[in-house]
Formats: sequence, C-alpha cells, structure tokens
Amino acid sequence: MVDLLTSARDETRSADGEPRRLAVGAVLTGAVAAVAVLLACLAVGVAGWFFSGAAGGTGSADALRVGADAWLLAQGAHLDLAAAHVTVVPLGLTVLCAWVCHRLSRWARGGSPAPGWRAGWLSAALLAGGYGAVAAATALVASTSQAHPRPSAAFVGGFVLAFLAGGAGLTSDRTWRSRLPEPVAATLTGATGTVLLMVAASALVLCCGLLRGFGAAANVLSGLHVDTAGALLYTVVVAGVAPNAALLTGCYLLGPGFQVGVGTAVTPTGVALGPVPAFPLLAALPGDGPAPWWTLLLMGVPVLAAGAAAVLMLRRHPVRGYETGALRGLAAGVGGGVLFAVLATVASGSVGPDRMSEIGVGLLEVLPAAVLSLGLGGVLGGLVGTWWVRRRA
Repeated sequence: MVDLLTSARDETRSADGEPRRLAVGAVLTGAVAAVAVLLACLAVGVAGWFFSGAAGGTGSADALRVGADAWLLAQGAHLDLAAAHVTVVPLGLTVLCAWVCHRLSRWARGGSPAPGWRAGWLSAALLAGGYGAVAAATALVASTSQAHPRPSAAFVGGFVLAFLAGGAGLTSDRTWRSRLPEPVAATLTGATGTVLLMVAASALVLCCGLLRGFGAAANVLSGLHVDTAGALLYTVVVAGVAPNAALLTGCYLLGPGFQVGVGTAVTPTGVALGPVPAFPLLAALPGDGPAPWWTLLLMGVPVLAAGAAAVLMLRRHPVRGYETGALRGLAAGVGGGVLFAVLATVASGSVGPDRMSEIGVGLLEVLPAAVLSLGLGGVLGGLVGTWWVRRRA
C-alpha cells in the first residue's frame, strides 16, 4: 500500500511539474532568442563605429543605440526621430530573428514529443511573451530625445514574430497539418509556393538590374570612400534590406510599380525618379523616361510563377477533375496574391524626412494587381497540373 501511495504521489508531482517546466522553458527560450540577435546587432553597431573612425567624436553608447534601433525596426517598432519618422522594416534582419527563434525553440524542445494542441498554443504564447518583453525593454532603454522607438509596437511586433516562428518550432508540423481538411492544406501549400516563387523570380530580376547597373553601384561605393571594413558593413546593411528590394521588384513585375520618394514612380510603362540617395541597391533602378516595349513582357513573370506553384501543389495534392484543379489553383493564386501584397506593404514605409517619407507601395495599389495576375496564373497552372495528373493516371 505504501509503495502504491508513493508511486501515485510521484506521478502527480511529475504531471504537475511538466506544465511548469514547459512554461519556464518557453519564456526563457523567447528571451534568449531575442537577446542573441540583439547582441549581434550591437556588435555590428560597435564595429561600424570603430572602423568608421568616429571613436574620437562620439561615444560607444551611440553605436550601441544604433544597433538596438536596427534590431527594433526588424521587430516592427517605429522609430521617431527629431525630423523624421522611420517605419520601414529591414526584412532581412527580421528573417534572421525568425530563424534564430525557430531553431532555438526546436532545440529547447529537444527529443521530447511535441506538445498537444492546447499546450502548444500556450507554450508559443509564453515564448512570444518573453521575446516581446525583451523587445519592449530594449525600446525603453534605447530611447533618447533624438531617437524614440515605440515600446508598444516593439512588444506587439516581437510577440507576433516569436509566436509564429517559435510556435512552429515548439510544435510539430504534422500536429496542425493533420487537423486541416485536404483542400485547405492544398490551398495553403499552393499559396506559400506562389509567394516563394514570386520572390525568387523578383530576386532574379533584381540581380539582373544590379548587373546592368554595376558601374553605377561601383561609382556610389567609390564616392563614399569606404575601406574594406566599411564595404563589409555596407554588405551587411544591403543584406538587411535585400528582401525589401525583392518584394518591391515584384510590385514592378505586377504592374503598379513602387515609389522611391514622394512624387516618383517606377513602373513597367515608365519611370519618373529625379535624384535618389547614394545607396548601392538603387543602381538597379531603370533610367528616367518611357520604358522600352520589352519591359511589358516582364508582367508575365508573376503569371508563370503562380502557374508553376499550382502545378507543384497538384503534384502533392492530386485531383482528377479539371474544375477542382482550376478552383484549387485559383484559391492558391489569390491567397498568394494577398500574402504577397501584405509583405510588400510591410517592406514599404518611411526612411527619412520630406521626400524620403514614402518608399515602396500601398496595400490597395498592389493588392488588385497581385490577386489578378497570380489568380490567373493559378487557374492556368491548375488546369495544366490536372492534365498532368490525369495523364500519369
């Protein structure tokens, strides 16, 4: 009897302690994931301060604040300056934060089985709370009279980022995918593939533009008189905003184009720029004036990307009816168009005062074109994918 009571008490303690360990581990994982990338940003800020020769004019605290502000912008925390309002999110740094959070959450889970549906939501929320708390505290500490990041926006942005990336690491993919109906899973797969292929195609077009304007980019760097260390730091900065440039290139391919300042326009039918900042990525911009006729052919790239994504989706989720295939392709294309428009809007915003207060594109400008082009490509790809399935069958 004593042995039975002892065993029962031990089991009760184990059952009570497991949720507690899960909660503490999730909070610590979120905090560590936030601090890890924050420290890297602070190190880059100090390195830039040291190699730029500013060690004699400014303090290292200013360099630390620059690194902290860059990390906070990656979380979506807007930065209020004395003469400007910075809202652009450096998506390259955001992707790095999400990857680190995802990897650390998977490492924290270790070889233990994935938590259940309810425990998974709870652990993801606790992880996101720890991450968001670090972001809000950083915004409070880094705030000065000249630069004031918003703690509330930092907490919300950090919470959303950690909840999505960390939650995906804490729970197994099969845990939630197995609960989805097959048409919904197919649509999500197709929409995700549409966005990925669209971004890849846009990045390829951007690289071609950079190669065409390689001389201009080299002139920009030579005019800035940067040494080897400065060139490396510029590379880090360019990598931080490269996804933004790829998404805006996608808006160009879709038709609406984008802005590089108030009163400017970069579209397949014409370009009106004026003077632009001395930044290497801007060397990929086409010249002012009417565009050549062949740039209109680039508007077919989004249709091809959505069609290829629909074909790949139907290889994983095959159907035999043309109506069903076309409908699933349409849903995947429209879903991908909505997601791409949202990402392009996040990649846009303000980077400075006056003319630089409008960079990128608005949601209502790119959303109709994205839904139309990618939806059309999804329908065509759905028909082709269904034909391929029927032929193999």
